[in-house]
Amino acid sequence: MEWQTPMTRLLKIRYPVMQGALAVVSDVNLAAAVSEAGGLGMLTAWTQRRPEKLSQAIRELRDRTDRPFAVNLSPTMDQGLLKMLDVIIDEKVPVVETAGDRALAYGKRIKAAGLTWIHKVHTVKHAMTAQKDGADAVCIMGLEGAGLKSPMILTTLVSIAMAAEKITIPVIAAGGIGDARTFLGALALGADGVQLGSAFCLVKESKLPDSRKQVLIKADPYDPKWRGPILASPTAADLQQVQEAEGTKEIMGAAHRAESFGFPQEAGTGTISLAIGFVNRVVTAKELIGEIMAGAGDILTNKGIGGFKLVPGTDSGS
Repeated sequence: MEWQTPMTRLLKIRYPVMQGALAVVSDVNLAAAVSEAGGLGMLTAWTQRRPEKLSQAIRELRDRTDRPFAVNLSPTMDQGLLKMLDVIIDEKVPVVETAGDRALAYGKRIKAAGLTWIHKVHTVKHAMTAQKDGADAVCIMGLEGAGLKSPMILTTLVSIAMAAEKITIPVIAAGGIGDARTFLGALALGADGVQLGSAFCLVKESKLPDSRKQVLIKADPYDPKWRGPILASPTAADLQQVQEAEGTKEIMGAAHRAESFGFPQEAGTGTISLAIGFVNRVVTAKELIGEIMAGAGDILTNKGIGGFKLVPGTDSGS
């Protein structure tokens, strides 16, 4: 089954799936695996710490795959990351994902360099602003997701349905997505594709240790020790406060340790979403994407949705 959407056409990828920034987990190995599997792999500028390390990582990634990939740039995390934009432009990175505050200033530079610009937001209002600013696509993360949160954030279910009515550029859904059902649900809501975070933390190519992966597999999202930190993930102000308290302004310093914001220490990462409720296997990135695509196709053509399924040549299912 072909999965061509405005997102795949824009990004020149096979499947409408992109990897989340995963600030602590993302590296060349994971990004290459996702891109090779037909999705959009991603490096994170914050993880690389210094411009020269980012440049090296981009070149290593190009040695590993000739398929499109992205670099995430989130200056809200640390203003020092703005120095990374020069590297991203010089290296002609195909896709740039920005996140955090309004990205007009550096979005203009990204567009002027001929690169594809995705801006990640928490609300439909901010998605509309990004569209006005010239973003090529927006990624809207719901409350179920991981990472920095806005006090105004709503659930993925509501945000994507609202966005479908107001946004004309490709919309990418994020937050609590990680299997065929949630992928297909996002598309039914009006998204043109999805971004996965927790699911890619658990793939074999992820640098998260196996012991940490097993902890996430066993995690119960109803348990307050998991549900609480996920639903109350840190804001940019929280991050700055922890950085100052620990006496460091270094990118990827202690501020993003999982335990800094209430996650169990054994989690090993603060990049965790409510998708841990159903993401419970360690597979390769290729297997994960393949299973999602095959599963979604099976739901549409065999299992059906609510008793209805696609039947070629008819107006409705049976």
